[in-house]
Amino acid sequence: MTDYPTLRFLEKHGGWLASAVGAAALLASVAATVLGASFWWLLAGVVIGAVLFLLTRSYVELIRLMTDMLLPK
Repeated sequence: MTDYPTLRFLEKHGGWLASAVGAAALLASVAATVLGASFWWLLAGVVIGAVLFLLTRSYVELIRLMTDMLLPK
């Protein structure tokens, strides 16, 4: 029986998902810079990518804690 499939998915695949979210912001800023945006977009992309990675990673850790403590195994 699979109760809470979204929580189970994030518990299992949350690590690479957090990396993908952070990398997406960084790659978007690199693309913007290559297409003619100023250097500041690249710097902002690095900062935003790091912040998004940390926020997503902390969310995944909270889900892992919640599923470990509250959901049956």
